[in-house]
Amino acid sequence: MRTVPALLCATLALVALALLPGCGSSPKPRDLIVYEAQADGVTNVHTIDPRNGASRQITHGTSFDGSPAWSPGRNRIVFSSRRDGQSKHDLYTMDPDGRNVSRLTDTPDAGEWSAKFSQDATQIAYVRDASDGWSVWLMRPDGSEQRRLAGPYPFAEYPSWAPGGRELYFAAIMTAPAGAPAAMSHIYSVDLATGAVRTRIDTGGTDACPHFSRDGKWLTYAAAVAGGEYDSASNLDLFAHDLSSDDTTGAHDVALTDDPARDDYGNASPDGTQMIFVSDRAGNAELYLMDRDGSHQRRLTNTPEVRENVPDW
Repeated sequence: MRTVPALLCATLALVALALLPGCGSSPKPRDLIVYEAQADGVTNVHTIDPRNGASRQITHGTSFDGSPAWSPGRNRIVFSSRRDGQSKHDLYTMDPDGRNVSRLTDTPDAGEWSAKFSQDATQIAYVRDASDGWSVWLMRPDGSEQRRLAGPYPFAEYPSWAPGGRELYFAAIMTAPAGAPAAMSHIYSVDLATGAVRTRIDTGGTDACPHFSRDGKWLTYAAAVAGGEYDSASNLDLFAHDLSSDDTTGAHDVALTDDPARDDYGNASPDGTQMIFVSDRAGNAELYLMDRDGSHQRRLTNTPEVRENVPDW
């Protein structure tokens, strides 16, 4: 049975939540969560203030603007889009208000997703979907020096920069055996210098969406541990893995959520005391908050006609 370690509980008990907005103050980028929201088949990028739930739509496309993530200085947002009429998704950056858009990739025969800035803002990691499969790539923030780092695989998503910036963690389906009822993703790392790939989390079910705690001690991920197949995303829960452990099975990892609906894409707040995540527990994909030990789970959005996803804090 997975439980929260006593030491972690004791530490978290000392953390005060008090994030109250100042009277009449406008939210700064450092206060905001960026995410995608889909309504009537169209996806756009929004920001939301977790202190009061005030949201703002910052792209106004008619197809897909999504998969957003902050730069370390919170002065740019990288996102995936078909805004220029292309059939595949390319990567762009923009200011926090949606202005000053700059295109980074232009690959008519491939699509790019799940981009993340490195901690020092010198590189962007992302996945590319091409005819040979899904691969993990790197480039400079201006779109130059694009290079494949890992893959191709039957599927890959959500590269995340490990503490120190020398490795990327990502979720992937490495093989899709012929005749198998379903293929499942697991979490891997790739060394930027050597290209060596290692298994990091393989619970036996689906493992996805790796992210790191702000102190660099924990890996959070979503998993359908009880034999969950790749097409059983409705059973995902969120877990925390101690990065000092060599165990890859998830047997000793901390259960942060325990809900029969999908809980996915947990992402830490800048101060490390909270997490934003996506859940279908109310019958629709909505944003929720919780403390970093999984306690005090509460709903942030209530939009039955809109599906929120991939929040970055």
